[in-house]
Amino acid sequence: MILTVPTFISVVGASTIANNTNFAIYDNLTEGVKIAYPKDWTLVRQFGLNFLSPKESAADTFREGLVVGKGALVNESIDKLANHAIKFYNSSLMDFHLIESKSLTFHGSPAQSVIYTFSVPNNGTIKTYEFGTTENNRIHVFRYTAQENKFDAYLPIINRMIDSFQSK
Repeated sequence: MILTVPTFISVVGASTIANNTNFAIYDNLTEGVKIAYPKDWTLVRQFGLNFLSPKESAADTFREGLVVGKGALVNESIDKLANHAIKFYNSSLMDFHLIESKSLTFHGSPAQSVIYTFSVPNNGTIKTYEFGTTENNRIHVFRYTAQENKFDAYLPIINRMIDSFQSK
């Protein structure tokens, strides 16, 4: 299956990674979710759907990945929810640094993206791309987390995964 990918964050020269990755489809009617993910990634169903990259070596202590979560729609706009999240992260994450926060549209619905870094002992600086939207009376949150020096390498795969997402 070949997917057309509008890039949410572009990385020069990195798009060939996503094009050379074999994807499988996770399709669960009960959860109302369909998403493409790399075949060699691990799927863990805990606090949403967690797609974890393979370990790069036996010494690899941090697996980059995407968490897909959903919740009931509340009476606040997606940008207000993002502002609440930013305030929470600022007070709870070590060395939190907001890089970007912007409004956009995803599948015709309002969306908000946030990029930030924070520190994790023994893993260094972690860079996160968090993306939230409302669709089919639900809130969907996508959280890509990577070690900062690996963020750009995995980003094309994450963009392709997010673009393939369907809420049923």
